[in-house]
Amino acid sequence: MIIRSAYLEGTVAAAERPAFDAHMRGPVMAAIGSYPGLRAVRLRELARGEEGAPPVYMIFDLYFDSLADMDAALASATRQAVRATIQEGMRPFQGRVYHLVFSEDAAPAAAA
Repeated sequence: MIIRSAYLEGTVAAAERPAFDAHMRGPVMAAIGSYPGLRAVRLRELARGEEGAPPVYMIFDLYFDSLADMDAALASATRQAVRATIQEGMRPFQGRVYHLVFSEDAAPAAAA
């Protein structure tokens, strides 16, 4: 499994958070969900950070079967539509956005 994670490292003013968060949870998640070959998309919001941790506001995790599937999705026409939907709501965000790509091996859960 390949996971492409988009990190939003920064802040959103308290007054702007409800609209920003609603845009990310609604239109952005729906747009990302339209990528070809995407297995799942998850949005993680910070519940608590430890002292000295970077100020990550939220993370989008996009799950693909392979790097080839991820690359095909990112090369698709869908990507421009996704980017446009994201940009529509990014004005309140102050910070940077970056991506990391992980490979994941799932192990069976230990018996209790």
